[in-house]
Amino acid sequence: MRLVEESKGFEPKYIIITGDGRRELNVLKGLTKVYNGDDIVLYFPFTPLFRKTGKKALDSIKTIPEKFGISSIIYIVDGDTFIDSFINEIQDYLRSIGIDIEDVNLIQKALFIKCKSGNHKITLYCIVSGPQTFIEEEIAQLINLKLGVEIDLSGTRDSTWRNRVKNDINQVLKEKGIEKLEFLIETTGKSKLEASFPNICAILKKIEEDFQ
Repeated sequence: MRLVEESKGFEPKYIIITGDGRRELNVLKGLTKVYNGDDIVLYFPFTPLFRKTGKKALDSIKTIPEKFGISSIIYIVDGDTFIDSFINEIQDYLRSIGIDIEDVNLIQKALFIKCKSGNHKITLYCIVSGPQTFIEEEIAQLINLKLGVEIDLSGTRDSTWRNRVKNDINQVLKEKGIEKLEFLIETTGKSKLEASFPNICAILKKIEEDFQ
């Protein structure tokens, strides 16, 4: 698989939307090098269209098929976006913005939704990071499995906690001489990656299988 931030010169089959920062980009840069399918191009743009956060990032799926000619969309969102059931809340939000839901399935704890926006049929993959709070929880799991270092995830999950966890992860990578997170990921076996990022890996596996 290939992950690109600019679509010029490529024909991406999938587009990624997230309102929660660039860490997901770093994770996906590593993971896409692990999964097969050289012709599978995932487009991860950072433009004003995609800078809404939380569930509001889903607003862009109403314009993506027309603007980019892409109907397969990967939506990545932090776990703390949801109050109760992400399964219900995502569907409720889609309906509230005029999206018709035709079919919903779970892959691990990721949602695979067939839906429509106007005349456009859309395949939507919904990945909840953390899954409790944010993707750094999963990165911490990878560091534990790969490097044998445990990141302390205890405490009240507020902004101070988030910053501490991020800083602890960065400090461990620095101490281990790892300049880029994606290098750690691409040099880790699939079993550890799937244990660390089960929902993202489940979706990438499905994309890989569907493309064959």
